[in-house]
Amino acid sequence: MAANRTGGQQSLALLNITSPNDPFCEYLDDTIEVQNSLYWKHKGSGTTNQMIAFYALVCSFGSLANLFVICCVLRLPHLRNLRNYFIVNLAVSDLLMCTVTAPATLYLTLNLFWPFGDFTCQLVACIQAVNTFVSCLTLVAIAMDRFLLMLFPTKWGFQPTMAPLGFYAVVWVLSLCVAAPYFFAVSAEDVSFWRWNHTEIERALLACERQKPQICVENSWSHLPFSRKTYTLTVLGFQYLMPLAALALSYCHIGTRIRRRLRTGAASRTLDTQRRQAMTNKNRKAFLLLTGLVFVYAVCWLPVNLYNTLNVLDFFHFSQYKYIYCHLVGMTSACLNPVLYGVLNENFRVAFATLIRPCRRCCRCPAADTTQSQFHSNYNYSYTTAANTRSPKNCGLTPMAPMDDAHANVTQRLCAAANGAIISPALPAPTRAAIAQEYEDDML
Repeated sequence: MAANRTGGQQSLALLNITSPNDPFCEYLDDTIEVQNSLYWKHKGSGTTNQMIAFYALVCSFGSLANLFVICCVLRLPHLRNLRNYFIVNLAVSDLLMCTVTAPATLYLTLNLFWPFGDFTCQLVACIQAVNTFVSCLTLVAIAMDRFLLMLFPTKWGFQPTMAPLGFYAVVWVLSLCVAAPYFFAVSAEDVSFWRWNHTEIERALLACERQKPQICVENSWSHLPFSRKTYTLTVLGFQYLMPLAALALSYCHIGTRIRRRLRTGAASRTLDTQRRQAMTNKNRKAFLLLTGLVFVYAVCWLPVNLYNTLNVLDFFHFSQYKYIYCHLVGMTSACLNPVLYGVLNENFRVAFATLIRPCRRCCRCPAADTTQSQFHSNYNYSYTTAANTRSPKNCGLTPMAPMDDAHANVTQRLCAAANGAIISPALPAPTRAAIAQEYEDDML
């Protein structure tokens, strides 16, 4: 076998290489393959398969969940507002994390060599950082938008389109600027271990039409005006500490307002018991959701940031095996964000029911048509009774939007149930503050 040749025999073989299929060329291929996966073969195939399975699960679920959020906004016009585009921006960055960042990190972990060239190495490293920063800063933008809406409901809630667009621009520009050093600090370098630098091996690679293996590494910090330690600590503050503080402060203020609202609602005598209980439950769920947002962010991004910081401060040597698990925990945020910001949002749940209704009809499953009526009941400010003249289709009410057959059927059932109802006084038209308050509730 070529692998058992002595150094002299190998040198002699170099002179006799006549084609890329020469046995010595196969020997080089075997050497590259063994060196490329030696680390994870040492850990065992079970560990490798386990890691691949975890990443596949996270990336698959995260991609589907974020695609669901994006499709809901793109397909349903009533969700196309500027503040829902914050959630779309978050979903896009998380989708890129699941489709670009996570697979690239997994590949770099399981393979020692990088066969895609220097520019691709730099570009992938930069994109990985940009995706992470955009995701984190978008969470901050959502929190700040809700905070300002809570403070100034009659002003911030009706801002022109430039205000949220300014948030988008700041998020992407800042992310690109902070991630730019990665592009210059990372490069694909030729390997220098074993005998890859020997003249005979270089001649053999040329005769075998092979290229010397390269590694994508961070070895170019000397060309930058700051050190790797300075940059890592800056990223810790920019990507973890600052967003965590912004989330905590914003949602603490909103949570304080919700708790005050809970006490006010419990003490109010003007509301009937059912409405008071419904308001209390809604505010309590909103408070728990806000607490969960801060907790999930803190837990997901703590391991990888803590590991990078301790490593750059020389508390221990870098271990790809330990880092990959820390990174996996951070990637779970791309799965949880669409759930917390999209799926748990009532408007998105109704949108999801609307999107899957054709599929359910094809399966002859009972459709959740009752959810459709929620789209048209936000600002219905007058009550009617059986004494009023009603058309058979809409009880004499003018619908706020064209009704499809399913909505018409629901309305007919509601009309039938309303027969004999007690006459309620007409409500006045809502004020600007009332509309802002309801919009604020929807944002929670």
